[in-house]
Amino acid sequence: MTKKIWTAAELEQMTPSERHAIFQASIVADLDQAPQELLARARATVEKRIAEADRSQSS
Repeated sequence: MTKKIWTAAELEQMTPSERHAIFQASIVADLDQAPQELLARARATVEKRIAEADRSQSS
């Protein structure tokens, strides 16, 4: 399911409460619904930082 991509012009025409509602609707709280490629990149970044921290602590 592809979500709508709002243009700046469309957002500027909305009320603050309409923009807020769109923002709130875009938040994904369930990792099963999140894009898997995003989760993979985030996991790789975290694992890299942990490894770097482990290396710097053992030096």
